[in-house]
Amino acid sequence: MTKEKDLHGYYTGLRTKFTVIIFFIAFIPLMLLGGTTYYYYSITVKEKIKNELKLITKNRKDTIDLFLNDRANCLSVLAYTHSFDFLGKKENLLNSFHLSKRVCSAFQDMGIINNDGEQVAYVGPYHLTGKQYGTAEWFQEVMEKDVYISDVFLGFRKVPHFIIAVKRIENGKPWILRVTIDINRINHFMSTALLGKGGSDAYILSREGIYQISGADDDRILIKSDFKMPPVFRGIKEKEKHYGGKTVLCAKAWLKNNEWLMVIEQDLKHELGPMVHVKNTVFLIFIVSSLIIVISTMLITKRVFASLEKIALEKLQLREQLVRSDRLAAIGKLASGIAHEINNPMAVIAEKAGWMGDLLTEEDVKNSPNYKELIKATQDIKKHVQRGKKVISRLMGFARKEDIVHKNVDINSVLDETHDFLHKKAMFKNIALMKELQPDLPSIITDGAQLEQVFINIVNNAIDAINKDGVIRLITKAQDGGVLVSIADTGPGMPKETQKKIFDPFFTTKPVGKGTGLGLSTSYSIVEKLGGQLTVESEVDKGTIFHITLPPSCLQETEV
Repeated sequence: MTKEKDLHGYYTGLRTKFTVIIFFIAFIPLMLLGGTTYYYYSITVKEKIKNELKLITKNRKDTIDLFLNDRANCLSVLAYTHSFDFLGKKENLLNSFHLSKRVCSAFQDMGIINNDGEQVAYVGPYHLTGKQYGTAEWFQEVMEKDVYISDVFLGFRKVPHFIIAVKRIENGKPWILRVTIDINRINHFMSTALLGKGGSDAYILSREGIYQISGADDDRILIKSDFKMPPVFRGIKEKEKHYGGKTVLCAKAWLKNNEWLMVIEQDLKHELGPMVHVKNTVFLIFIVSSLIIVISTMLITKRVFASLEKIALEKLQLREQLVRSDRLAAIGKLASGIAHEINNPMAVIAEKAGWMGDLLTEEDVKNSPNYKELIKATQDIKKHVQRGKKVISRLMGFARKEDIVHKNVDINSVLDETHDFLHKKAMFKNIALMKELQPDLPSIITDGAQLEQVFINIVNNAIDAINKDGVIRLITKAQDGGVLVSIADTGPGMPKETQKKIFDPFFTTKPVGKGTGLGLSTSYSIVEKLGGQLTVESEVDKGTIFHITLPPSCLQETEV
């Protein structure tokens, strides 16, 4: 039992190590494949989003720059094709304003300002004729630059706006043509730059970081932002930013002769939705594959190592059985020698008992008052000597292989001897060894000694199977001129798989050390040599019946 436990522990540990190795070999490539697939897919998706954002940013930069330049050029054309006096008349200015709006939309109002900063004529929703701009910053800028596009400011009207102003010198005196631009138009351009609905933002900052175009939040216009203003650069730059628990892709471009910075931000969470789906899909595939690997590995290793353990256990049992067979062979030789040595004194005792019986027949002894007791004593001696010889004969039969002896055999008598030989062992375990023998059973020509060995083997197995408290029945009946012997027990029975193997050499259901696995195999061979048939019927929890079918004679079957 200890060896079996050690063997089981060894294969259990080996199975565990083997399973871990398989898991390692299977999971590492699976994880690398899934991780690599997701990594390169995420890079591809992010690169695509970056390229799309850079393209959109470039288009919006070009659009806004073109918008501002077109309005400035339109205003310049109007200023240089009309004189100060002409535009100084309100009706002429009004006509020019309406004509300009058809060509260059987004003009909110228009005004003519002289070199002193006074607005001499104005067309628009406010009453700004005569308004003095001489001290305004934008007025000074126009006087220096000829064409000026301002930052967004509130001004007199207290509404965020910016202006485009053109200076013209006429007859040695400068004057200015000025328009106010609707910032909602640029807001519209910016809103169309967004890639997705959620988490996106687009706005324009001045060099000082003041919101010129507010984008998604109208309340922050003209508010100082916390955006870190970069130095002036050419083209488009993009960078990932992390704040507020989210990752944002930010694209930047300078506008209006590098006076405004356009910023477009895209929350990657919304744009990377397909990537999240791919990640979930990869993770699901990994989980399903892992389950398949785990289940299949556990089943396969369990089956393989169970088979290996079974083979190793069978080898161990076979080795033990071979050792026991060698021991049995040695015991057989020893028993043969002992039987030979005992037979000689038994023969002497029998001879002396016979001689004593002859002496007791003399007349003087007959008159002895103890004559009957003496006669009975000599008869008892002879009886027990015969019994001892039978025991020695059985021992010799087990110890060596004997040739078949053909003679008329009364099977009931053989079973009586079997009963006498084993009933004390059965009684000790509270097992009733019952005989149900058919009277007037026909004698058959066979080998009684070897049949007795078969009966003893089967009854011994039945006693071991019941172990305690049960019944064993020895049954005989005539059948087709021969005899059918049935040995039935109330033991635990056997499953079909065991029944198929019980006649195999060295197969045993007993623990190691308790059985050789040779008894039923030997019995089967003996019955077969005697021309009979040994079969078994068994049902789990209901018992077992062995049937020995014996022909009328074994002469024909064993003849060569």
